[in-house]
Amino acid sequence: MENLLAMAVFALVASISPGPVNLVALAIGARAGIRAGHSHVLGATLGFVALLVLAGLGLHRLLAGWPAFALALHWAGVAFLVYMAC
Repeated sequence: MENLLAMAVFALVASISPGPVNLVALAIGARAGIRAGHSHVLGATLGFVALLVLAGLGLHRLLAGWPAFALALHWAGVAFLVYMAC
């Protein structure tokens, strides 16, 4: 029960704090309208939920046990950021 409470508090604080996802959602909503901003908010929400679920299932143990997988995941993230920057 204490893990569920800690995760709920973390999710609440992370979702209402003025981070980059919230600022981008605000910018998209102001520039293209609320309908365009909904897809961004939906994607950010699904990504956040996936992060919490994977962390809760022990993804860190998998990454610690398979360093090659962790390195591949790292470079996949780098490639995605480079793709987004272009």
